[in-house]
Amino acid sequence: MAMLIGIMILNLVISFLNARNVGQIWAESKAVGGWVRLLAWCGAIQSAVGFTFVYAVVVSYIAVSTGYLPASMLGVLSSLIYLMIIVPAIGSGIIITIQSWINFAREKSLMNIGVAGWNTFAQAYNTYNAIQSFGPALDTVQEGLGGLFDGDGDSDNSTMRVILLAAIILLAGVMTTTVIIRRYEASLPVSEAVRNGNRDLDYR
Repeated sequence: MAMLIGIMILNLVISFLNARNVGQIWAESKAVGGWVRLLAWCGAIQSAVGFTFVYAVVVSYIAVSTGYLPASMLGVLSSLIYLMIIVPAIGSGIIITIQSWINFAREKSLMNIGVAGWNTFAQAYNTYNAIQSFGPALDTVQEGLGGLFDGDGDSDNSTMRVILLAAIILLAGVMTTTVIIRRYEASLPVSEAVRNGNRDLDYR
């Protein structure tokens, strides 16, 4: 339990920092467009995924503890949320990993190689885990959602609650990221190149 709480706190901190950093460049990324804009969106996705993970753990625990959701449906809820976030997480992670190696190629430093190496390891691990877990998670969801069609009223009710909770959790993660981005949007000065309307920036 202590380890899980630690992981959740770490996810909250990282997700907040991602959203804050994205917010600080959000206005400029709109003006620049291209790769910079894509990176901003990838950072926002990573932030939303992190918040969604934390909310999923908390909401699942509360839902089962209060009897709102049967313990037997906990795996279905977890698998459904996993399927909803894993593809965006992997896709955005690949883009961010590519950028970390670009940064190292431009400025060879211990910090940049460390970041690039860690991103590569994390991305490889997440991708491998996704390959191993996607199929079983999909099977779990298909079996769980089958209650909508078997004519069992209790099963129908539990299944609808799973879908509702998954939607709420995902929306909460996205909204949290959105609020933080808007809070910090334009908190950094826009570069002179953007103010002058120059779109031929060095990092594009």
